Amino acid sequence: MKKLRHENKKIWANFSVKNAQLTRQFYNKLGFKSNGLNNDPKFASFLFSEDELVIHFFEQGSKIDEFLTSGSAGEIIFTLAADTEAEVNKWAERVEGAGGTIFQPVGRDENGYYGFAFGDPDGHRFNVLLMDNM
Repeated sequence: MKKLRHENKKIWANFSVKNAQLTRQFYNKLGFKSNGLNNDPKFASFLFSEDELVIHFFEQGSKIDEFLTSGSAGEIIFTLAADTEAEVNKWAERVEGAGGTIFQPVGRDENGYYGFAFGDPDGHRFNVLLMDNM
């Protein structure tokens, strides 16, 4: 069997949101860096990691709607890596302060990982995880 060759150089995510301005405010409060494409009031875009994973947030009613399931959230969960329990706790405080919804409280899970899970204003899901027992 011939091995497939992947020539893709970049991957990013696209989400539909109800209010791009609210989304921009939320992720700014969490400290994420804009990727410089935030000139459109119905669009927000941020860098989410050291290797600059981009997540675009398109306000509903834009062309991207034909590709996304309208009103659907929680279709994927992104994990943000933490290095210490203190970092996880700081993230939780920032998420609460920014108006996020913590749906899995801070603590150890069944695998012994320390973290929590939250949703942004549109319900898109993230978790912050310390995998210190690996």
